[in-house]
Amino acid sequence: MTKKQFNKEGKVYEVFQTISNDYDKLNNIISFNMHKIWKKNTIKYLNIGDDSKILDVCCGTGDFSIMLSKEPNARISVIGLDFSENMLSVAEYKKEIRMLDNVEFVHGNAMELPFEANTFNNVTIGFGLRNTPDYEQVISEMMRVVKPGGKVVCLDTSHPTIPVYKQLYWLYFKYIMPTMGQLFSKHKKEYQWLNDSTEKFLSKGELKSLFKKVGFAHVKVKSYAGGAAALHIGVKPQ
Repeated sequence: MTKKQFNKEGKVYEVFQTISNDYDKLNNIISFNMHKIWKKNTIKYLNIGDDSKILDVCCGTGDFSIMLSKEPNARISVIGLDFSENMLSVAEYKKEIRMLDNVEFVHGNAMELPFEANTFNNVTIGFGLRNTPDYEQVISEMMRVVKPGGKVVCLDTSHPTIPVYKQLYWLYFKYIMPTMGQLFSKHKKEYQWLNDSTEKFLSKGELKSLFKKVGFAHVKVKSYAGGAAALHIGVKPQ
């Protein structure tokens, strides 16, 4: 890991340790609850059957992991992984109050997943890749642990290209989102940093190319909200 990557990882850790208790509330407000709809839609693209094992990387407070674990049409097990202990504490609390027995939360790093190769039927990452220090390394690790024929899906912010809407989108992220962070959680600085990570993240075309570079087949992209977010889907070759 380079010094720049090390510094980013440390900054991200500090941010999420700080905002963990207010993260869900702010996430709902900032996205107008759209993130829940996008995550539910993402599940439709997974290969979910009885006894499926799913890994949710950068699971944060566990909302996507829990959503996956409650999929009604199959008996599945879900592992949510994150490197922020405070975010995982929130996830564990959610699990306990819902009395879920098919989801487990583990402390770990997306850059070096603590699992054997070819372990999971699906691997997901929701709004986490942009906050990692090395996108290619994380995607490669996700590919390593998914089974041949399994899917890796990445849902994250993206870069709108529609004129006017594009400008409004960046104004919202740069000025309004940090202000909301201050109003609702007193963490303006942390939400300003999350804007920076969004601005520096790959476009959907660049991320699609990275999926192909790592070795995924049948790479597909789906945009949400005019390009405000994008879903990337890759299949590990047999």
